[in-house]
Amino acid sequence: MNHPTVSRRGFLSGVGALGLASALSACATSTPAAPAATGSGSSKALLLKSRETSDKSRKAMQALLDEFVKANPQYKPTLNTMEAAAFQQQIRADLTLSTPPDVLTWFAGEIASNFAKQGLLLDATSAFPAQGYSDQFAKLSADASGKKIFIPTNYYWWGMFYRTSQFEKWGVSEPKTWDEFVALCKTLQGKGVSPLALPLADAAWLTASWFDYLNLRINGATFHRALLAGQESYTDPRVAKVLDVWREVLPYLDPAGKGLSFQEGSAKWQQGKDAMFLCGPFLADSMPDDVKADISFFQFPIVDPAVPVAEEAPLDGFIASARSADPDGALAFLKYAATPAAQELYLKISQNTVIPANSQAKSPYSTPLLEKGRAMVAAAADVTQFFNRDSNDDQLNALTTALVKFIDKPGDAAGILAQWQDDSAKARGN
Repeated sequence: MNHPTVSRRGFLSGVGALGLASALSACATSTPAAPAATGSGSSKALLLKSRETSDKSRKAMQALLDEFVKANPQYKPTLNTMEAAAFQQQIRADLTLSTPPDVLTWFAGEIASNFAKQGLLLDATSAFPAQGYSDQFAKLSADASGKKIFIPTNYYWWGMFYRTSQFEKWGVSEPKTWDEFVALCKTLQGKGVSPLALPLADAAWLTASWFDYLNLRINGATFHRALLAGQESYTDPRVAKVLDVWREVLPYLDPAGKGLSFQEGSAKWQQGKDAMFLCGPFLADSMPDDVKADISFFQFPIVDPAVPVAEEAPLDGFIASARSADPDGALAFLKYAATPAAQELYLKISQNTVIPANSQAKSPYSTPLLEKGRAMVAAAADVTQFFNRDSNDDQLNALTTALVKFIDKPGDAAGILAQWQDDSAKARGN
């Protein structure tokens, strides 16, 4: 059957989990414009463009602006909220306008770095606090020269989610290593339980989470980033090893998964018909409170203990246009957005299942699940984003085509990797 490729960011915004949007690569250069002249005593306009379209997220974003004005009454900010797909299509054009939005919602990763390389982003170093952000988050907020171009506000994590009551019923516990994980899958299958959920009908991008984590656990974050940047080849034996290891658990994937939507797959997992689901906490966003209280996760198993542990922690926040008519105003807002108070306010109103990026901020709706995610990310030696944040959606399309084929025909791995490399090169224009 055919498996449509759906953008992960567009999909997530569609289910209302985090309001994430896809992006186009930047390919133009711009020069910062001089601040616009403002009459004495008049308010200075400031435009914030947001892709956070849920009602609660919109209210939370407006609350940020309202609080910002209390400390900065000289500004009159405006919120422009745009549906995720349209935001995706327009962000590069927005950044190159002669009168662009001053501040925009965005995320850490390769696309933000590409914007910075093209001179499209304002230097936010002066707005970046000296304390509160981990070394990993600070690194993800900088361009190649070390200049800060992104202000992180919140993040979430990925893990192997399960229901605690079901694990207790089946008499199993969290594995730590890959061998323990494979043994757990075998045990569950022996009990008549499908071990692993992987719905692909409208969410083939979920295969990227398996590739990301196996590559991180086997080859490490440095190789992973180089591979996604086109500096290494998918025909490299190290990538072949990733598929070899994944092949060990393919028999434990739900055989019906290829025909299930994300919603259908998550419902099946909720019912205990699938035991484990590699996903983010948005998996449970639409589930009843009693189910949410029963959910836990474990860290993706360690394959090679010699490889420094990296975790996926997609990081959201703000960027500012280098063409802003009032760069001082844009920087003032970015500085406020980096504070614990701002991040706590946003999460209190939006009620999103995410963690404030500033470690000095408290999660307004802290739960054991959330704190477990925070602790796992904090203990990581390195942090990555997600395949199409560390590359882009064109590269994600090449990945999903390759990995869905691999699930169907694991014996064709060599040919699949060769085609993947070819598709990846074409997506880069090489």
